[in-house]
Amino acid sequence: MSHITISLPDNLKAFVDEQVAQSGYASADDYFLALVQLDQRRRQAKESLDSLLIEGLDSLDRGEGIEATDNWWEQERLDLIESHQSQRDA
Repeated sequence: MSHITISLPDNLKAFVDEQVAQSGYASADDYFLALVQLDQRRRQAKESLDSLLIEGLDSLDRGEGIEATDNWWEQERLDLIESHQSQRDA
């Protein structure tokens, strides 16, 4: 495993120490590792979402889209509630 050394102002060092103590991290190293992994997952999710949005916009340009009316959104909402309840009951 590689190592990195960082310098923090006293107030940020105190914040990190507080997070380690309150959140159950074994050390500041573990806290920073968790932050980096969270940021990595967030960036990957954003890239995926951006890709899906572009795909959706491209489909609209090709005339393949659907009109999202109030009725369509209501049906989507009901389907999502039903799906969530089914997963919870399983």
